[in-house]
Amino acid sequence: KDLRVRGVDDFGTVSRPVVRCAAKMKIPTAKVPAPMTKDECEAFKTKVHTELKFTYADATKRCASLPDLHKIRNGYFGYFKDERHPVSKEHGFTYDQLKDNSVFDPKNPKETFHIRHTEGMRKRCAVPLRTRWMVRSSQAYGWLPPIDDPKLGFGRGNLYHRDAMDCSHIMVGGNRSSAPIAPGS
Repeated sequence: KDLRVRGVDDFGTVSRPVVRCAAKMKIPTAKVPAPMTKDECEAFKTKVHTELKFTYADATKRCASLPDLHKIRNGYFGYFKDERHPVSKEHGFTYDQLKDNSVFDPKNPKETFHIRHTEGMRKRCAVPLRTRWMVRSSQAYGWLPPIDDPKLGFGRGNLYHRDAMDCSHIMVGGNRSSAPIAPGS
């Protein structure tokens, strides 16, 4: 049932109609009186306990066939992780750490074993993002920073004018004798 209500505000103008709708179905209410005595409360708890026991048994049986999502790594970034490339190679023993022959990076401000995970490498964009499928637009062009915005917000670029406009007829500076001769003259 739609009940349309028109109201008049303080200035004497008629406001827009307000549509009020009734609920599509009535939610049933329980006709059970609340427990009043201690014995009624205990009987209610016993009934609920028995019902919960059967419900938990049924839920346990149904969940047994599902995979255990609490034991596997199901984080958001785990969907994009590429298992073909390990994150880093770790040393198993202290002797291996002492006899490490990893390459020194002179551009890195801090000497560390994990040179791929430093702030200097991230700033230089020297480490590629290796994922199962393309996540960033720069991955479509190679392992470079995104080229979507060539000016990075610093002014307007003339990319369209440089590529789409024909500038062969414009002579800036120079003499007229070096201009191409038009046919028929």
